[in-house]
Amino acid sequence: MIWKINISKWFSWLNLGIKDPETASLVEVMLQIAVICLIAFLFTLFLRKGVMRLLAKVVKRTKTKWDDVFLDEHVFQRVFNLIPPLFIDFAFKIVYGKWEHIELFHRFIVAWILVVAGYVIVTVLDAINRIYESYPVARDRPIKVFVQVIKIFVVSAVVITIVSVFIGESPRNLLVGLGAFAAVLMLVFKDAILGFVAGVQLLSNQMVRIGDWIVMPSNNANGTVLEINLYTVKVQNWDMTITTVPTYQLVSNSFTNWRGMQESAGRRIMRSINIDMNSVHFLSDEEIAMLRKSDVLKGYIEDILPVLTEQNKGKGDVLDERRLTNLGIFRQYAVRKLEANPNLNMDMTYMVRQLQPSATGIPLEIYCFSRIQEWVAYEKVQSDIFDHLLAVMPYFHLRIYQYPSKL
Repeated sequence: MIWKINISKWFSWLNLGIKDPETASLVEVMLQIAVICLIAFLFTLFLRKGVMRLLAKVVKRTKTKWDDVFLDEHVFQRVFNLIPPLFIDFAFKIVYGKWEHIELFHRFIVAWILVVAGYVIVTVLDAINRIYESYPVARDRPIKVFVQVIKIFVVSAVVITIVSVFIGESPRNLLVGLGAFAAVLMLVFKDAILGFVAGVQLLSNQMVRIGDWIVMPSNNANGTVLEINLYTVKVQNWDMTITTVPTYQLVSNSFTNWRGMQESAGRRIMRSINIDMNSVHFLSDEEIAMLRKSDVLKGYIEDILPVLTEQNKGKGDVLDERRLTNLGIFRQYAVRKLEANPNLNMDMTYMVRQLQPSATGIPLEIYCFSRIQEWVAYEKVQSDIFDHLLAVMPYFHLRIYQYPSKL
């Protein structure tokens, strides 16, 4: 045959004559395997280059995006990796179909084919996941967890099949034998099993989505969810660091998801100003006259004064009368300023209320919702409100409580 090579001539040319016929035969087989492998790889190389150039041109002309993703993920290139083992196995059966070690050689080729085929399937799954992520629905229901589970099954199936090929047993018999190692497998794949179950719960109940802002103090996570996979959830914190949280911990432990705020019509503002209790007093006529000049308070004061006059008839003691206080009128002023602020959503709950007095004064809480939810703009809206309230407090003869300076 054309494949038969006179190995003795080769070694006599190299001045390395081999006298042992068995050794010469073995070396001849090895040389022919090398030649066949070289031909197979060269054939695959030229075929892949030609086909890929043509395929790239076709893909660019199509309107669909999935073929671009398959090309970018090297799916087609991976398929060409199946050609060398198939070519080598076919060619060697023709050349040495009756070789005593042909069966062992064939097993190695089958293992090679299985590994490459498994790699192709994994690459296809990555491409499918990437295509799916290009659609808006992927934000709410990512499939990466399921893709990773399928990858595990594919890799496990490849490994089990390769082992069964080498030991000459059916994969089913091998799986039956693995039943004895179920406890060990459960231990090895504990994180994968917990992650898969947790991932199904997270996605089916929509507990976490990509792009959600979550806070999980136990894992130092406070930022945006970047990725949800079988083992971990990646969170980009606001300081640009990345925190990886085990997927099952998002089911077993508590965390805060700010999606409800992001999907609502407003972002809550809830902050207090501590008022010095010693600065709270009844308003004098002069103070009322001064505050009455304000367009914000004029209507309220003109409405409330007749009511107070009517209620105070026949009462001559200050302890029995109902009178305006600087803190009370300041609360009314704050409420009206909130109502006039275009950046606040007045369709949602808003109020200015007193909290329990403490050693640090009387907390006066501002509770409302900003129409603007973006962090930087939201903080500006909140700061503008308190900047103004703090600046006008002296006009109400109120003081902020703060610890005395040591200087």
